[in-house]
Amino acid sequence: MSNQTRGGRINRINPLIQQIVSSALLRVSDPVLNKATITNVSTSPDLKKTIIFVSTLDKNEGTLKISLEKNRNKIQKILANEMTTRNVPKIIFEIDSTLDNVSRINALIDKVTLDE
Repeated sequence: MSNQTRGGRINRINPLIQQIVSSALLRVSDPVLNKATITNVSTSPDLKKTIIFVSTLDKNEGTLKISLEKNRNKIQKILANEMTTRNVPKIIFEIDSTLDNVSRINALIDKVTLDE
């Protein structure tokens, strides 16, 4: 199988995983996860693992990480039931700190423009 074909397959699977896991976060009875947003999904070419980047507007990322790990098996089971592929990748959650970085950069820019 060529790299182009494999890449195309992953490019179709990543949005599917994002959609399934997003709806699973809403179905899980955890209010912390109901406020979470999936920002990106990166699946390995062999479908052994998928890294799901999650963000929240709440500032308490520690609580989010604990809730994700506590409910990972439920979310994994929902993913396995809804995917039609032979292999279902193992979910690895990562906290996406992009929004925090953007806020920090904007604050620095505002500080520089105020100093001038």
